[in-house]
Amino acid sequence: MKFTLRNPFGVLGLVVLWRIALLVFTAQPVPANDAYYFDGAMVNWLRHGHYFNPCLALAFPISGSQVFSAYPPLYQVALLLWMPVFGTTALSAMALHLVLFIAAAVLTVIIGKKFFPDAAGLALPLLLLLGITFNDRPEDLAHSFGLASLWLVAAQLSRAAGRWWLAAGAALALLLTLYTSVIVGAFYFGVGFITCAVAWYRGRRSLLFFLPFVVGAVLFAVITAAIARVEPVWWQGFLENGRQQPLMGGFRLPRGVDLFKLIRTVPVFLLAAALAPLMVVRRRQLSRNNGVWFDLWVGIFVMGWVLLGINLTLLAPNYIFYVLFAQVLLAAGLLALGEQLLPGARIWLRRALWGCVGLVAIRAMGLTTWGAACAGKNSYASTQAILRRELEPFTMSPAPVIISSPFLYGTCEMGVQNAIHTDWYFVHGVGAPATALDSFVRLRPARLVLSQFDYYRTFAPLLEALRARPGLVDIQVRDCTAVRPPDSMASWQRVVQHISWAPVIVDLEWKPATR
Repeated sequence: MKFTLRNPFGVLGLVVLWRIALLVFTAQPVPANDAYYFDGAMVNWLRHGHYFNPCLALAFPISGSQVFSAYPPLYQVALLLWMPVFGTTALSAMALHLVLFIAAAVLTVIIGKKFFPDAAGLALPLLLLLGITFNDRPEDLAHSFGLASLWLVAAQLSRAAGRWWLAAGAALALLLTLYTSVIVGAFYFGVGFITCAVAWYRGRRSLLFFLPFVVGAVLFAVITAAIARVEPVWWQGFLENGRQQPLMGGFRLPRGVDLFKLIRTVPVFLLAAALAPLMVVRRRQLSRNNGVWFDLWVGIFVMGWVLLGINLTLLAPNYIFYVLFAQVLLAAGLLALGEQLLPGARIWLRRALWGCVGLVAIRAMGLTTWGAACAGKNSYASTQAILRRELEPFTMSPAPVIISSPFLYGTCEMGVQNAIHTDWYFVHGVGAPATALDSFVRLRPARLVLSQFDYYRTFAPLLEALRARPGLVDIQVRDCTAVRPPDSMASWQRVVQHISWAPVIVDLEWKPATR
């Protein structure tokens, strides 16, 4: 097989080699602010024999002190297979997520090569994988299951007669996706269902194509109901998470920052939307000439915009990242459709996709340049030495210390007694303080060990509010960075973020009057 930039496997190889080099030489991408939320219970079990995440206990009493059940369980199985072999460090978790990224990327290539027209080419769309740089959540595993379900659905539709094992495999893959991440599972469920609906509308009349979705939905409901009945504590732990992180926060109009993230993250969906009116006008031509890839393309486009629309108005903004593997296939289909609808504008369309690649790759370029410079002065190894020095006193003291997610992996190994996750220092229960500042004052942490991202995003304003209360606390901030990161610059925070391992250490000496 010739290794060229026109060969999709060649492009995939370059992206994978870049990601491997990024991890080996710079320890990037740095785990984001909630990575240890999902990993901490398994780390604690392997280190101390208890399957819960103590740093969450204030906000999640069940998952923080009884059993971790705040999220669907299958990602924990992946951790159980990986960490006993490769360790419980942050680097080990980062390597696992790189493997999961490669698995999902390979499945994306397989789907594109198997079902999409060769004439359009898959190499250019695969460069959109450069936009996937936040890899530290269960969704990385869910994408592999979800993409496998799309492959099985498309394989079933491409046959004159359905095969029972394809339908059974699709139902199983959908079930596995839902039990890894409910939102990602719902997305791939919707893509597959719409794909089958389009195929049925275009003349494939068998309703058996919908069987995997019926079976998957019924099994998911039955198994979930059984778990709630047989293991009520597990179910309450899941509901505990739902109460702390409600999916629907009320309707809102998209803000400027939401639209900026949309343009930077999913520009191919915007490009496809711009061409949608022309596709509607010529829908009969498209319907006659195209195969199962067209059905899949419509499923991705429609369900993608359903999720993006909900993301802009109801859900947390970060759910936008869940469509990024599907965006690669959307781009491949867009090139194929462009050959039919706009044959004279082929170069224009490819140039537009190159522009999309440039937009999604902004953070990738930041990791490779600015991030590498940060790693050269504040390496992963030097940061671990700082953490051991700064946290050693808290292995013998129950004083609370608030710690950012990428630094929490080492605290479990060290035996820090009262480490608290930066995102979850809120006191749980009736009568708990209503604001972050009140919760912080009530907790009275002795030290903060923060990533640059957490310090500038959340804690710098909170510390300023504390300073405005004279006689409450003395604050000393020690920034360990040798290269100023983009998180510290307002003009760069929304463009490139979270690329430095350098911690910010905040010492807090509370006045006796507050006790």
